[in-house]
Amino acid sequence: MRLQSGELTRLGQGGDTRTLNRARKRFRNTEPYVHLTLRERQRAVREVAEVVSQWGFARLFAECIDTAYFDPARTSHTINEQAFEQLISRFEAYLRNVSHQRTNEGGAYGLVVHDNNDTVARRHTRMMRAFHQTGTLWTNVERIVETPMFVDSKLTRLVQVADLCAYALRRYVEKGETELFNPIFERADRKGEVAVGVRHYSPDSCSCRICLAHQP
Repeated sequence: MRLQSGELTRLGQGGDTRTLNRARKRFRNTEPYVHLTLRERQRAVREVAEVVSQWGFARLFAECIDTAYFDPARTSHTINEQAFEQLISRFEAYLRNVSHQRTNEGGAYGLVVHDNNDTVARRHTRMMRAFHQTGTLWTNVERIVETPMFVDSKLTRLVQVADLCAYALRRYVEKGETELFNPIFERADRKGEVAVGVRHYSPDSCSCRICLAHQP
C-alpha cells in the first residue's frame, strides 16, 4: 500500500490525469491481494489452474485470433464478433453431442454467462437474437437458451475462472508460456483426439499445440 500511495503521488504531480486514473483503477482491483507476495500470488493462480485441469465435467471453448493474420476484408465481422460466433457454434455442437447421449433425459441445454460490459452486451445480445433466428455461419442454434446473461465478474467466481483460462491461452499464443496453459488446455472440448473446442486463427504454418491438437 505504501508503494501504491507513492506511485499515485508521483503520477498526480506529473499532471497526467488519464494515467493517474488508470493507476487508481488498477490499484483498486488489486487491493484484496496486496498482502500477498508476488510468489504467493503466482502460486495461487497455478493452484487454481491445476484444480480446473481436474474438472472432468468442464469443457473449454476458445477462439485465439492472430490479429496480424486476421483480414477484415474477408468477413463482415469484427474480430470480437467472429470469435463470439465461433464460440456459440462450438458450444451448440457440444450440446447436441451431449443430447445424443441423453435421449431419455430430453437432451442438454446451455446458457451463456458473460462478463458485463454495456457496449459488448448490446452487440452480443443482438447477435444472439440473430443466431436464434437464422443460425450462425456453421449451425442452427437450438440448444442454447435465451441471450447471454451478463454478470459482474467480481461477484461470479466461474467468470473469474474463465478469465484465468483466457489469460493462460493468451500468454501461450503470444509469449509461449506453458505453466498455466498446460493444465488449462486439458479441459479443451475434444472429439476423439482432436481438440475441437479451441482454435488458434493463425497462418497454416503455425505449429503451436493448439493448432496441432485442432487438426484431424
